Amino acid sequence: MAGLAGTAALSGASVIRAGPPSAANYDPKVGLAANIAVGYHFNDWVSAQAGYIWNRNLLITSQLAGTFFSQSESTQSQSAAAFDAMLYFRPRRSRLRPYLSSGLGVVNVLNEYRAGLRVAVGIDVSLGKGWGLRYSFSEMISANPYAAALAPPAGGKLMNFQNLFGVMKTF
Repeated sequence: MAGLAGTAALSGASVIRAGPPSAANYDPKVGLAANIAVGYHFNDWVSAQAGYIWNRNLLITSQLAGTFFSQSESTQSQSAAAFDAMLYFRPRRSRLRPYLSSGLGVVNVLNEYRAGLRVAVGIDVSLGKGWGLRYSFSEMISANPYAAALAPPAGGKLMNFQNLFGVMKTF
């Protein structure tokens, strides 16, 4: 079981069209993130983990249509439920255990639920008696409703990067 907090950064998107002249983009700012997870160790090297991931970011949206220009700010939240397979590079008795994980999840952005691919790297640090610290850097890739909502709409995937640090307990 783990509880982590940190920061999240989203990928931006932009589009420019020549005729008639139009352009749009959104510029995301780094925001807060949280992750809670439970898992099961199959052996010293392989584990499975299910988790809930949440973050909130400020988005600055700019749109140009002919001579009309608008800009707005909004705070947006994203959440996901994910199931990951984890590969550890040291046995469970080690004080430091780096890992690589990957899995699938369901992402909620602008009240739209889409499939997402999550990849993370990190390290678990044992403090003894089942307690430990965890650092994780992850990326979740999914469809991009923010880009699709621009006028004109932009393409590309939404990439959600998270730096998380927290506490874990093993049983």
